[in-house]
Amino acid sequence: MGPLDGAERDRLADDIGDFRRALIPGTVLQLLRGFEGEEPSVIQIATLYVLDRPDPPTLRELAGRIDRSVSATSRLVDRLVRRGLVGRHSDPGDRRVRRIALTADGAGFLRGFERARADAQCEVMAHLTADERELVIRAMALLGEASRRRTHAHPTRPEI
Repeated sequence: MGPLDGAERDRLADDIGDFRRALIPGTVLQLLRGFEGEEPSVIQIATLYVLDRPDPPTLRELAGRIDRSVSATSRLVDRLVRRGLVGRHSDPGDRRVRRIALTADGAGFLRGFERARADAQCEVMAHLTADERELVIRAMALLGEASRRRTHAHPTRPEI
């Protein structure tokens, strides 16, 4: 399949926008409940997703993945550490190297956010016929598979 033409891309953007607006109230409220107190920033959430991988990066690697300076990334990681969502750990192969990884609470936060998003999506899908729902479920599975292939093909590419 080739790239979308301008009209197809505009239609896709409009459809995604309508869909996001239907999902946002439920997912944003879930997100804010998980952060209690200071509201999370987009970069904090994006950073958690970047860290949701089996290969924890160094601070410098993380900075490159989220396109921030090392000092700004260090401050961001400090805030996430204080919240208990990420931790710094010594690299077993080189104890001088520190790696940044999600904690169990960080992984749980992301899973809770994804469940809230799935619940909101199911509410929208309730307005589809059974055949349409089946098609959407299959399409989401295909997009998930394409995402895994993309990640496997470009393991260090930023995912935000």
